[in-house]
Amino acid sequence: MSIALFFAKRRGRPGRGQALVEFALVSVVLFLLLGAVVEFGFLFSHKLELTNAARSGARWASLHSTTAWSASPNPDSITIEGQVRAAGGTATLPNDNNHIYIEYFNVAGAVQTLCGYYDAGLPGFHGLNGYVVGTCVIPGNLVRVTLTNAYSLVTGLLGTGAGTAVTVKAVAVMPVLV
Repeated sequence: MSIALFFAKRRGRPGRGQALVEFALVSVVLFLLLGAVVEFGFLFSHKLELTNAARSGARWASLHSTTAWSASPNPDSITIEGQVRAAGGTATLPNDNNHIYIEYFNVAGAVQTLCGYYDAGLPGFHGLNGYVVGTCVIPGNLVRVTLTNAYSLVTGLLGTGAGTAVTVKAVAVMPVLV
């Protein structure tokens, strides 16, 4: 076979380089999808950390009734806030009402009435509708710990750009036992 015949056959072959172009087009979508999966994984991990911390705080509150609060920026581990921050992944969660909120509910049959809350800004328990600590924080009533935190997106694929914050919230409710 002559060289001219060899090149004539190769020039007429359709689809040359097609696989490379298809890979270039599909790889962009695949990398975006991979980035979104990684971002969602980080976000979900943060949500699990907050949920675990809320449960830990509610569990502590259910067993340690009225001596369990602290308004300190770095609360001891023998407080609800300290248990929340020690639960893992939440050590930097600020100890204020915007991030850690503790409420108590009076339970009468199927009706739950908010009877008080802990306020870190005005340190102490604040009873509502005539309730005080002794009538609100008692066995059988409920304690609800709500955690709210902003998660900064790493890749920005789930928001408008990298560094965009998404608010993540976790709530745990347990009966007061002691």
